Amino acid sequence: MKIKHLRLETGYLVEPIPLQGGLAAHQIQIVTIGEQGASRVRLSLDPNRCSIDSFGEPKACTRMASLQLEADVELLETCDEKQLLALKFGGSGGPALRLALLPLCGQGNQAIVARLLIFGESGEIKAIVPMQGWSAGCVVA
Repeated sequence: MKIKHLRLETGYLVEPIPLQGGLAAHQIQIVTIGEQGASRVRLSLDPNRCSIDSFGEPKACTRMASLQLEADVELLETCDEKQLLALKFGGSGGPALRLALLPLCGQGNQAIVARLLIFGESGEIKAIVPMQGWSAGCVVA
């Protein structure tokens, strides 16, 4: 499966999202890495807590480094112009995540809405996190 310049992000999450292995993030970003049409992504997990202004935008934040993880992408299912992708991490295991892209890229439609599905230790869904972003092309199997 190949992805062309995918970039998704959550925006600031007031309540951090707990992930497997004791990880937690206030902001999550997923970006393709490597050559154009690559099947790998970089997941950035930002643990920083921020104050919020009256418009809901983060202002002063703590200054901890974001955790960067790389994953292979595998197409699991397609249905009604939606795609379900698995993010497969290397030796360290990484969190159990699936990414639902809604819809497939249409003619002139490069904006992407997605849901990040986060699973717990025993395989149950712990959180569904809305993401938004864009792609310079469609995700293709």
